[in-house]
Amino acid sequence: MKNFFQGYRSRFIYNTIFLNFDRTDIWNEITNVTVTQFKFPFLFSIIGVPKPLSAEVIRKGVGGYRVASFSNDAQFKQEILEWVENKKYRFKFNPTDNFRVGYLMNLSNGPFEIKTGGYELIKGKNEVKLILSSNYKLNGFLGVIAHLPFRLVVYFFQKHLLNGIRKNLELHKD
Repeated sequence: MKNFFQGYRSRFIYNTIFLNFDRTDIWNEITNVTVTQFKFPFLFSIIGVPKPLSAEVIRKGVGGYRVASFSNDAQFKQEILEWVENKKYRFKFNPTDNFRVGYLMNLSNGPFEIKTGGYELIKGKNEVKLILSSNYKLNGFLGVIAHLPFRLVVYFFQKHLLNGIRKNLELHKD
């Protein structure tokens, strides 16, 4: 939970997972991922967080983009800001106009905006540390009073994505 509190005031949040896989395999999984086959947390469904389905890089490298699709027919077109193959990948979020969370909050023009996100792979002695981070912005009174719940949702959503990546890697291992 230490990751939850670091960056609280600066609107930055991250999660980390340690993986015993080759960096190239992890890279392939984070740039083009499918998570439809994994159970989506029930609490996310109740509060109206759309289920992630897939994300696919359409054009590699800085200036390229990846499209992330969700169960509510909404998408993020993620403009690639940084691309160091097998090491680091950062992107800017560009949600479609219909991207709603919590049934009422539109991420494209509401009180909460996810500005950037990214993955970083750090090679250790026997494993790879994978970090998923997000920078976000809060707007208006609702943004301020709902900061803690929003941060909790982003934190646990990141954990869900990282666990899905681990499961995909384990499925493809053989």
